[in-house]
Amino acid sequence: MRLNEQEINNYLQPFFGQHEDGFQQAWLEILERDPQTLEEVAPIVRKIRNRAIKQYLNKKYKEDSLYKPIGNNGDERFTLESILAGPAGEVSEEYSVRDGFYKKIVDFLIGEYLSQKNENIALKRKEIDLKAERLRLRGELLKFKKYRFSSWKKLMEDKGKQKEKQLKLKVRLQREKIAFKKEQLSLKLKNKGEGCR
Repeated sequence: MRLNEQEINNYLQPFFGQHEDGFQQAWLEILERDPQTLEEVAPIVRKIRNRAIKQYLNKKYKEDSLYKPIGNNGDERFTLESILAGPAGEVSEEYSVRDGFYKKIVDFLIGEYLSQKNENIALKRKEIDLKAERLRLRGELLKFKKYRFSSWKKLMEDKGKQKEKQLKLKVRLQREKIAFKKEQLSLKLKNKGEGCR
């Protein structure tokens, strides 16, 4: 190690103080990794410091969770501490204090599990009802689309028949006109032929 012990101590003190566990942990990491410069020490210090902060926050969260109200929407009727404490005469003589403590925890957890399971069942029923309603509405939509398509198809068929009738009438009218013109032409020719005699 090229670094002086005093340099490392001076570098670590603002982050940890001299008599904290983090200070000792940082020294252990530094000795294991054998950094050559202070720049190589910085990541080690950050890692140890972040770990210490995380441990502190976890400990703080555990302490707070004992007093945090639990139940439906945190209605403050009971806390984990009050559940574990329970009424004074509740622990029977056949259980030791530790067994009673764990029994209370198990009872509480089973109660929470069962209430959560009931909520999940109710939500599942609602989900099934919603799916059934969605399927019913989809069936009605398909029936409507089918009816609309069949009425549109019938309308198109009727229009097609009507156009076909009109076309037949036009063709018949054209034929009659041609026949009439032929008759007129033949009459004119006949009249001319008689007029020439």
